Amino acid sequence: ESTTLSGGGAGTGMVLTASGQVLTNYHVVEGSTSLTATVADTGKQYAATVVGWDAEQDVALLQLQDASGLATVTLDDDDLAVGDALTAVGNAEGGGALVAASGRVTALNQQVTVSNEGRAETLTGAIQTDAGAEPGDSGGPMFDDEGEVAGMTTAGGQTTTAVPGRRGPALTATSVSYAVPIEDAMGVIDQIRAGHEAGTVRIGPRAYLGISVGSQSLVVASVVEGGPAATAGLQAGSVITSIGGSAVTTHDELSAALDALEPDQAVSVTWTDAGGVRHTA
Repeated sequence: ESTTLSGGGAGTGMVLTASGQVLTNYHVVEGSTSLTATVADTGKQYAATVVGWDAEQDVALLQLQDASGLATVTLDDDDLAVGDALTAVGNAEGGGALVAASGRVTALNQQVTVSNEGRAETLTGAIQTDAGAEPGDSGGPMFDDEGEVAGMTTAGGQTTTAVPGRRGPALTATSVSYAVPIEDAMGVIDQIRAGHEAGTVRIGPRAYLGISVGSQSLVVASVVEGGPAATAGLQAGSVITSIGGSAVTTHDELSAALDALEPDQAVSVTWTDAGGVRHTA
């Protein structure tokens, strides 16, 4: 479970090591101010921190605090083919229990867009299945018929098709779920473990301003009391125009500016308040 400025969210993760390293989607933890993980087979809760992440590949590595002796997933090393059976398992709808949804691979090397907190990433090389994954399953495993993890569920939905009939067209709904191939996800994890911050991989927590902005603009919707933005004087209704000397006009530019910074780094921020007055702090 994650706590964010807009409330909270739920997702799923996979335990990689007995000491509590967990693989999940980046969009599950993006924008979070705190994270709590519950191990399904014991019910024990742990505080979690972000070790590293790659937004473009939607992969994050977490560390459960003071964890030991945890059961771990087994990763698949076989090639997938269209028609292979896969089962998505996860915290469906944030219900607090693992739910399985079975299906088959319907396509490989697909492109899919994942959106969260006003930011969208287009993933390539994704596995497409007809398993009925639901919100909350993100970051969870797609098991093959040997019980090994072949992919990480990252997006899902339904497509509705009109089928002609004697009394007019009938509508049929088909589940479509996408997964990041486990070898792609572990490539990111290996780079994070090596501490190699390069390309789109980032090590450690993300720089945090303590604001939320509108879904279509950089108008500040809310400010965290006592956070960096509040200390600088930003208020709801302000429009951020630059960070660290870099002009920002879109969510992607704001995200890129934050990605270039480290927590505790001092940086100038420029904004226009609700009355049209320009400020820099």
